[in-house]
Amino acid sequence: SMGTGKVACIATKIVVSVAPGAEVKGGGTEAGLSDTAIFKDSAQGMLEKDGIDGEGTHHLGRDGGPSQNVYLTSSVVDLDQFVGKKVEVWGETFAAKKAGWLMDIGRIKVIE
Repeated sequence: SMGTGKVACIATKIVVSVAPGAEVKGGGTEAGLSDTAIFKDSAQGMLEKDGIDGEGTHHLGRDGGPSQNVYLTSSVVDLDQFVGKKVEVWGETFAAKKAGWLMDIGRIKVIE
C-alpha cells in the first residue's frame, strides 16, 4: 500500500511503548516498559500529585525539600495509581523552565 513507510517511521517511537510483551504486569506495584536499559535516568521518592507552573503532572518528594523535587510526566504510565507511595521511576530528563528536574516516565516501581 502507498505511504505506509512514512507512517511507520513516524509511529516507531509510539509503537515501542506498546510493543506486545513489553508491558510490566505485577499486582499494581509496577507499570510501564520492562526494559529499563532504554532509559537514561532514574530517581526515587514519594510520588505526589501536581507539577510546577504547568510542567509535569506529578512530582517526587525527596529529602532536602522542594528544591530536590523531580517533576514527572508520562504518556505510558498512569501515575495516579501510585500517588502516596515511595517509588523508583525510570525515564528521560527534559529541559524545563521552572522544574529543576523534569522527567518523562517510561516505568515505575513501588519500592516500599
